[in-house]
Amino acid sequence: MAKEPPLYESMYILTPDISEEDAERVINALHQYVENSGGEVVSDELFGPRRLAYEIDHYTEGIYRILYFRGDGSTVDELRQEFNLADEVIRGMVVMADPDAMFSATEAVEELEEVVVSAEPALLSEPEVEPAEEAEVSEEEEDAEEDTVSSEPEPSEPDEAAAEEIPEP
Repeated sequence: MAKEPPLYESMYILTPDISEEDAERVINALHQYVENSGGEVVSDELFGPRRLAYEIDHYTEGIYRILYFRGDGSTVDELRQEFNLADEVIRGMVVMADPDAMFSATEAVEELEEVVVSAEPALLSEPEVEPAEEAEVSEEEEDAEEDTVSSEPEPSEPDEAAAEEIPEP
């Protein structure tokens, strides 16, 4: 039995001002390069528009996509070359993929919906707030607090004996 080629993950960033037709053209071209070099496209998911960590070619935002494919070293080299040549691709990278950690946009949306649905009852109900209890303070305690706050220590007079012991420079 022939061994299956390794799975690769490629994240690439398209320019934010790209039209849908141009985006489809670039995506199809990338798939074509993978297939022409003997690879197989497993999935290509839209990760979505995101802000870039730093400016690249005067862009501060981009449209992220994740491409999973099977292939060999020539497939990876061909795809990296296409990333460099395509004007619509700001940046692209290829790494070995973990099949158990594959990104799926539909699964991510489903998981998010489950979290929101399970949290809705807690979000819709108003929190119960108990009124604060008023502390009873006697008049004597109030007078004692006022005395401690208002009483300041009186300045002491300098000690003449201590002043005589300090040698002058």
